[in-house]
Amino acid sequence: MAYESFSAERFFTEITTEAAARTLLWRSRFQGKEFHCPRCHAEQFYALATRPEVRTCKGCRRQLRLRAGTIFASSKTSLLLWVKALFYVMQGKRGMSAQELQRHLGLKSYGRVWSMLQKIRAALQHRDAGYQVGDGVIELDAGTFGRRETGNQGDVLVAIETKAWVDAKGQARSRAGFAKVLVGTETKAHAQQLVDTGVRAGAMVNTDGSWSFRNVTGVDADYQVVAGDRAACERWLPWVHMFISNAKAWINGTHHGVKNKHMGRYVGEYTYRFNRRHDVPRLFHRALVACALAPPVKLCALC
Repeated sequence: MAYESFSAERFFTEITTEAAARTLLWRSRFQGKEFHCPRCHAEQFYALATRPEVRTCKGCRRQLRLRAGTIFASSKTSLLLWVKALFYVMQGKRGMSAQELQRHLGLKSYGRVWSMLQKIRAALQHRDAGYQVGDGVIELDAGTFGRRETGNQGDVLVAIETKAWVDAKGQARSRAGFAKVLVGTETKAHAQQLVDTGVRAGAMVNTDGSWSFRNVTGVDADYQVVAGDRAACERWLPWVHMFISNAKAWINGTHHGVKNKHMGRYVGEYTYRFNRRHDVPRLFHRALVACALAPPVKLCALC
């Protein structure tokens, strides 16, 4: 699908009504088309002015509801408000807290906005779940998020691609590619789960001396003991530690800390942004497609 670039000027000029939000969401759901029947693949449809969120296939008469099967299912919030919320959230590099988004949307209920954000994060997390890393060398490690004194700590396992390239001066350099994350304790079982679901079979994996990582199967794993040696760590696992450090700073800076039970969705949002950091102008439209294709999320009745 060709993702569209949305500046603030374009968005607030074009997406000003519920009808405009519906049209944008229909196109996002059907990969740029106005309609595509999942049963007979027809692209022609009937629509009634009295039921703008329903389209009926001209080929097999199947009815498709715009919100059904998405994160917007059962939501009483207007689609225009949903689309605006997503645009605000995806505009800034550092994202947006629920309190700040509440001010932008002019809503009285903080819980309603918080629930909307959790559903958006779940959609972004679901979008990345279908990808695997495997290009170049994979760095694999874990970081501890949260504060020990509050009893709110948890581990996040991270696998990130590192790609070699040569700069204009002919010097060999490396850069980070796609990242995969898993929230769970730093154990062999969770490390193997991340490798099995997020790393292509046979990929080259660099990790540290932790027994949780060095014995993973299905990949070509190599390890070095780097504990306490910062220089060795920066040489062997530079990008994964930078990812973890920046993710912690993002969570503490934008959201002022997160409860461990919600950590997966927040880290999922950060990872989604990281993986598309080179396509910022189209980030909103990418996220809208992710929301249109993600399954429903049950949180509460507020949104």
